[in-house]
Amino acid sequence: MYENERRRAALRTDRELLDRAAAWLRHEAITSGYAGLQHKHVAFGLALILDELARHLPDLDDAVRWQAVQSCRQLLGEQLDSPALRRTRRR
Repeated sequence: MYENERRRAALRTDRELLDRAAAWLRHEAITSGYAGLQHKHVAFGLALILDELARHLPDLDDAVRWQAVQSCRQLLGEQLDSPALRRTRRR
């Protein structure tokens, strides 16, 4: 059961990250629209893609999920995971 709980917690954390990135894109698009900048529809389109990825996160291929999470972290200015580092505990 412990492994299932860890997986659910990781999914929840990743889903929250994708949701925050989508919200940030929408906020920035609206703010940029007030400043007179165009093409905010692109940001809204990307936010919709993130919404769909977040909705189907458990079904995504691990590599696709990892890339989506890393992209959102970069977008939000958060620390990126190093693919060389292991996430599991050493025994």
